[in-house]
Amino acid sequence: MNNVIIGTAGHIDHGKTTLIKALSGIETDTTLEEKERGMSINLGFAYFDLPSGKRCGVVDVPGHEKFIKNMLAGVSGINLVLLLVDVREGIMPQTREHIDILSLLGIENYIVVVTKIDLVDDEYRELVVEDIKEFIKGTSLENSPIIEVDSISKKGIPKLLETIDTKTEDIAKIKESKNARLNIDRSFQVRGFGTVVTGTLLEGTISVGDELAIYPHNKRTKVRSIQVHSEDVQTAFAGQRTAINLSNIKFEDTRRGYTLATPDTLTKTYMVDTEISIINNSEYNLELWDRVRVYIGTTEVMARVVPLGIDTLEAGDKGFVQLRLEEEIAVKNYDKFIIRTYSPMITIGGGVILDVNPNKHSRFNEEVLSKLKIQSEGNIQDLIANYLLSSHSYLADMEDISKNLEQSEEAVAKELSNLLSAGSVYKIDNQYIHSKKYDDIKEKMLNVVEDYHKKFKLKIGIPKVELLSKFKINSKDIALLIELLIINKELKITNNFVSLWNFEVKYDSKQLMEKNRIEKQLLSAKFTPPSIKDLTKGVRAINEVLDSLIGNSIVKLDEDLVLHMDIYNDAVTKVTNHFEKEEQMTLAEFRDMTGSSRRYSMAILEYMDKQGITRRVENYRVLNK
Repeated sequence: MNNVIIGTAGHIDHGKTTLIKALSGIETDTTLEEKERGMSINLGFAYFDLPSGKRCGVVDVPGHEKFIKNMLAGVSGINLVLLLVDVREGIMPQTREHIDILSLLGIENYIVVVTKIDLVDDEYRELVVEDIKEFIKGTSLENSPIIEVDSISKKGIPKLLETIDTKTEDIAKIKESKNARLNIDRSFQVRGFGTVVTGTLLEGTISVGDELAIYPHNKRTKVRSIQVHSEDVQTAFAGQRTAINLSNIKFEDTRRGYTLATPDTLTKTYMVDTEISIINNSEYNLELWDRVRVYIGTTEVMARVVPLGIDTLEAGDKGFVQLRLEEEIAVKNYDKFIIRTYSPMITIGGGVILDVNPNKHSRFNEEVLSKLKIQSEGNIQDLIANYLLSSHSYLADMEDISKNLEQSEEAVAKELSNLLSAGSVYKIDNQYIHSKKYDDIKEKMLNVVEDYHKKFKLKIGIPKVELLSKFKINSKDIALLIELLIINKELKITNNFVSLWNFEVKYDSKQLMEKNRIEKQLLSAKFTPPSIKDLTKGVRAINEVLDSLIGNSIVKLDEDLVLHMDIYNDAVTKVTNHFEKEEQMTLAEFRDMTGSSRRYSMAILEYMDKQGITRRVENYRVLNK
């Protein structure tokens, strides 16, 4: 990988800043307060080149207990950690806490660096190294190389550089095709330039001129200039430590804890469903309504704990927990975080977000627990099915699924194909729906249509517009769902009237006689039909027969007039033929070609307008294209 971020961790005064200066020549204690106190308060930053030519950015994270939250801000985006141990002191309390935090955040690549070896004799140094090996057994550092150095004399520094080079060969390249995301760890103003933010670019790329958003407030901004390793660049890539000069943004709208990202790619939330692990040596449990500190990215936020499926999480336990946050954060599924007690501030565990936008649900809801288990352990196919089933929308497209699951569209397409073959998922117009959701909407929709049939036995079906209005789903999605039900032979549609697939209007002998009379009368009248009142004679039973024919053999032009379907289709043919020769058509021209009166002509043309066949422009019509 070309862009490597290395973090240093360890107890106070174990030599992190001095080691970085030995590797890079850069002093990371930059503030007067830091120099006077002899400790790193905020995140220092340096860089150096490896023998292979790779460039490493280095985040020097503080070691003092009071500054643990700053250390947490620094580990976000780190590929390799140098865990420093002063040979004179060995493993210390903050060293243990740092190891716990790094392991919980899923960092897998370490080098243990034993520092200040010139200050002790060889026998003592060997004893300390043996103690370190014993301590890291059973931890994520167990197989990590241990390099002994002295940063003042530079003893061991060349070997450390070679080891870093070797260790970074196997680190997976960060995908740059994803949307950009940078957790801000510093924000400041530069005279003549304005607001500058810094952080590690976790995903994607950022280029000069890009429009980005600052979360959680979703304020839009534009990239004025970019620096990587103190050099101006046009584009920053995932894995690089980056300083970004922003325009159209106030300094007070940026601070550590905020996130700079591609607009509309993060979810703002006050509640997340998570899986949390409690460290083995923790003296604290997590119980219902415990108040804790949550550290995610560069954000610290207070939260209340709601265990799911369990009453208490104890040392060494792993379980599902809903976190009710006291401030809004902007995150994605599978973001990792650390949990510390409210007071005293002790690290007790960490976890991963499984649902960024959950509902408040029962603590022992088996459906919720099953969903979270799939989110935690499932393969891509399971995750897709789970996402489609739990999404607030009925339908989702490929891009939406891929984005939310952080998977490539190629991988998603392959698994969707398998799910379609298995009948677990349905597809309509490049939109996908889980079979259980399909069955749910099918049952609801068929019930509505069936109830309509029972109420209006002689009508061919419920008007499509009326059916759409029965469901609180956006019109495009509900129209697609109706289309899918038609494809699957559950419903049918006739002239915008929806009915059950096997439904047929059945007339008794009297009704059949009236049906034939109405149709014959309308055919004979052609373009000058009798009014509805004349056809029905004001008799309710006859009116019901007439209603049953609307959308089937007759067209209802307005509240007073109907037209036989064959006559209406003849009118459409005449209009279409007219427009093959002419660009416009007047009311008088239509009246002449049909032999109808002005009143009937107006009613027929207005109906054609509603159907989208023609369009009125001033005092004439044009063909609606």
